[in-house]
Amino acid sequence: MVKRGKQILGAILIVLGILLCLNTLFAYNYSSDWNLGVVLPAVLGVLCWAYAYKLFFVREPLIKNKGLRTAVIVFMVLCLVFFVTVEAAMILDPMVHSSTAAGRVDTVIVLGCGIWPDGRPTLSLIERLDKAIAYYKENPHVTLIVSGGKGPNEPYSEAQAMETYLLERGIPQEKILKEDQSTSTRENFEFSRRLMNVPNDARVRIVFVTNDFHILRSRILAKRFGFEAYAIPAPTPSVVVFNSYLREFFAFVKTMLFDY
Repeated sequence: MVKRGKQILGAILIVLGILLCLNTLFAYNYSSDWNLGVVLPAVLGVLCWAYAYKLFFVREPLIKNKGLRTAVIVFMVLCLVFFVTVEAAMILDPMVHSSTAAGRVDTVIVLGCGIWPDGRPTLSLIERLDKAIAYYKENPHVTLIVSGGKGPNEPYSEAQAMETYLLERGIPQEKILKEDQSTSTRENFEFSRRLMNVPNDARVRIVFVTNDFHILRSRILAKRFGFEAYAIPAPTPSVVVFNSYLREFFAFVKTMLFDY
């Protein structure tokens, strides 16, 4: 009976490994970038295959010392609980700190996220910009700060591409401020604040626009730079939803440890 259960689990792991590796291929086909979010599913897939091999062909435990084996299992369970907790917070945060709770604000910061080599915004960035346009039409008094520098394989800054997109859709030039030096979420808020005519020690209420998975970390970073921040969540393209949330977990840990 135990052997049968191991065989079933091994078969499930093999199928799961295949699906995870296919996810990496689909995500790369979408983004053409071997970033952490794209590669991680394939790494997990290979680990699934390795454990399936162990279930089918290796009878001895990998860690023979019982105490050490128990400690490793406890550590892995704690890591899993932490992972699930952070992911749940990422999902819930946009609902709790949405722009509807912000009241009147004067500034909306649109966070950049990459453009294609020919200068077109990626689908993720388009989703953000369309949300910003919709908010502006309901609140025409606001100023839009488009924030994003020039990344590898990008012909010019993300801010330039974002400004062009907004202008082509009727947003007045005088309503757009361009922050084109940032290369991270931390710098998005740090450099955007420098463009705002506010005292250094003032806490400023803003709305920012980014994809749903990115809101929790963005809000934390915004607070570190003196903002009371509320979010407009833009949908994440379905082909990279899993990759985005997986990658964001590690970015969240990095932010909590280093991005001050």
